Amino acid sequence: MVYLCTMNNLQKEPIQFVQRKLQKNYRSITGHFPSVKNNKSIPFESKLESELFLTLEFDDEVELYLEQPQITITVDGKEKPYHADCFIKMHDGPNRRNTIVEAKYTSDLNKEKNKEYYEKKFKAATIAANNMDMDFLVYTELFHSETYIFNLDFLYRYKTQPRENKFDSKIKYILSKAPTKAIDVAKNISTNLNEYMLVSNAIWGLVANGELSTDLEKELNMNSIIRDEKWQ
Repeated sequence: MVYLCTMNNLQKEPIQFVQRKLQKNYRSITGHFPSVKNNKSIPFESKLESELFLTLEFDDEVELYLEQPQITITVDGKEKPYHADCFIKMHDGPNRRNTIVEAKYTSDLNKEKNKEYYEKKFKAATIAANNMDMDFLVYTELFHSETYIFNLDFLYRYKTQPRENKFDSKIKYILSKAPTKAIDVAKNISTNLNEYMLVSNAIWGLVANGELSTDLEKELNMNSIIRDEKWQ
């Protein structure tokens, strides 16, 4: 095991980040998430964890995140190590606290045999995190819609891959006048098929990087309405 320690002003002991080998089994999906914010791949042990990491990549309040933080909690009067799934470091700002996250499916949380165990564990984790001037969060699949996750997954490729940006200024100029369908923006710039594809990729690249916006609760396609900062 490899330990990486970071100190918190109100923390008597450091958080430990335990780098474990991914345990593959028939119940989970394991792999590595290519994190742009962390400039490295982050291992995940469930599809839910990878979806959590994906949402953090698009959260402007999040500076970085690390997997598998370990803190000390007190349960039934006894101290014990608690291995969570994610530590989120927030950018400085009012009402922002770093956060320890446990990713759990509601089907697991709602099992009768698990309820008392998780209740004690999460209560203890909340107290421990608060004592370190942090928040504790249980992240489930209900936090975001399937459409939202699908859209982020679609847009994320434009964060991880280089793209043509020579059309950016034209795209922004058109959208400065009014929110417009992506297909109309692309056709306004070029009807040449090759250029049309480049313009389309440029539009989604600008959305992915927060320079343009759209409704992420509706499945993205070329009929999606795109907006610039003026109309947000």
